Amino acid sequence: MDYICPVCGEKLPRSMEHIVPHTEKHIVDAIKKKNPKWAEKDGTCQKCYDHYKKEMGKQ
Repeated sequence: MDYICPVCGEKLPRSMEHIVPHTEKHIVDAIKKKNPKWAEKDGTCQKCYDHYKKEMGKQ
């Protein structure tokens, strides 16, 4: 079964799902700010996770 990233909508194999660790609250907060309906338990694709992590590094 495929996984559809709730952040970008990309359809990927379920193995590509990335769960954002609770310890990375700043990334969780950034994703929620731009995607208010997103729930942490839904995870993201690796591409979205990397994007938000990179954005946090620029601040």
